[in-house]
Amino acid sequence: MRTPSTILLGLLSFALIRSNTALAQLDHAKHAISVKAQYGVDVNSDNPNRKDNYLYGLHISYDKNVAHSNKEWARILNAKNLSFGVTWHNLDNMKETVDGVAYTGGQAFGALAEVDLQLLQFGGAKLLATPGLGLAYITETIFTQPATSTIGGHLNLMITGELSVEVPVSPNTSLVAGGHIQHYSNGGVVVPNGGWNTLTGTIGVKTAVGNADAFADEPEDYPHIEGNSTEIWFGAGVRGRYRDREGKFFRSGAYAGYNFYLNRAISLKAGSHVVYYHTVFDPDRFDETFQYYGSSLDPIRWGVAAGADFTMGRIVVNAMYGKYLHYRNYHNVKWYWVTGVRYYFTPNIGIQTTLSLHNVQADYANWGLIFRI
Repeated sequence: MRTPSTILLGLLSFALIRSNTALAQLDHAKHAISVKAQYGVDVNSDNPNRKDNYLYGLHISYDKNVAHSNKEWARILNAKNLSFGVTWHNLDNMKETVDGVAYTGGQAFGALAEVDLQLLQFGGAKLLATPGLGLAYITETIFTQPATSTIGGHLNLMITGELSVEVPVSPNTSLVAGGHIQHYSNGGVVVPNGGWNTLTGTIGVKTAVGNADAFADEPEDYPHIEGNSTEIWFGAGVRGRYRDREGKFFRSGAYAGYNFYLNRAISLKAGSHVVYYHTVFDPDRFDETFQYYGSSLDPIRWGVAAGADFTMGRIVVNAMYGKYLHYRNYHNVKWYWVTGVRYYFTPNIGIQTTLSLHNVQADYANWGLIFRI
């Protein structure tokens, strides 16, 4: 009698054998549709009341094959697909318990952009790393449920990072399965904003659509400077006031640095960030001016940082980690990090949104212009 493990092994072997013949056509299809079911568990382990929390949902995406395009960034990063999709998560079982009362998380409806980066290939199967960034509307907030502190506002960032396996099982279809970390929060625009963090498993089907091998010779769209460059950006942003729907702390920010060009996909960078506070922290007006790890006793804070840019045509994702040289703050914070997304109109001018963080707590969101020479 066959055991379940024997049957599973047989099915896996069959899928891998079939994948060798199915890979060629599926891998050369220009377009595909993916449908994935998802189930996740709460990983906010510091709160024992959340140990039984879970979510489930659905992710439907359009996948554009970039593996055979002439984009140099796709070749360097070994990118296979750009995906644009919609998500739905039922958060009714993601509960925050306050004074013995369990408050549910409601529903989350989102739009997510992702890029598949191939790490390994074995037979026809692929091991993929997939970072993603999007926006989501969450129905329950600190204003619909005033006792809670998890979700500050309805509009939230959705950040994902997935590790998955894709196994073709027919000329036009593959099975996909993986796991990812998912984060919902609003970047400190409305506070409190603890956010939902889950470890989520996915399983689904990817189906090729359209004509295989229908790739046009698209010109390389790279409006950035090739070679080392100097970079300056200016912007302004906000952090929410505690449990105040409209109230905001306003800040201005600037950065100047140098980029060390490696190739069209990756640049290393180093420079200095300066933040100007329009409202500083005043211990005598604690509740009115307190800004958590961002609470500054001076109008100016500044530091030095290093990091990298990851370029995909006109879109650049960056991250930097730094140390403060001047920051008189309430919590004695010494280190910071920033991450952002920018879009270039010309090789020298673009727009950027930047999120400043201390540890894992969002400080404030900044929007501005970037100049590169």
